[in-house]
Amino acid sequence: MRPYDEIDTCPKCGSSLVFYKTKSYKRYVKCDYCKISYSLPKKGSLSNSALKCPERNFPILLVDRDHQKTYFWTDRPCFTCRLIDNCKPVKELVEEFEGLEVHGY
Repeated sequence: MRPYDEIDTCPKCGSSLVFYKTKSYKRYVKCDYCKISYSLPKKGSLSNSALKCPERNFPILLVDRDHQKTYFWTDRPCFTCRLIDNCKPVKELVEEFEGLEVHGY
């Protein structure tokens, strides 16, 4: 298990959320202080959007896979959230992607 990058601050304790990758290529985010952690998709490039989920307060990550639509991820996929239709940060990202004509939007 290797730490790669600091993503944001933990919504529970305010410490750093760190992106990790295992030898078997599993990826996850973990707070080293309060031990909160969640898995990330195994495939696709990840980038931080600098926005936070209004419901769960985790950073919104962008998952981009070849020949597929880019999707958003917090501690789970955003498309599984019950509030996705009214999520202001996700709407902002979609509008920005459509304006930039990013692949998948």
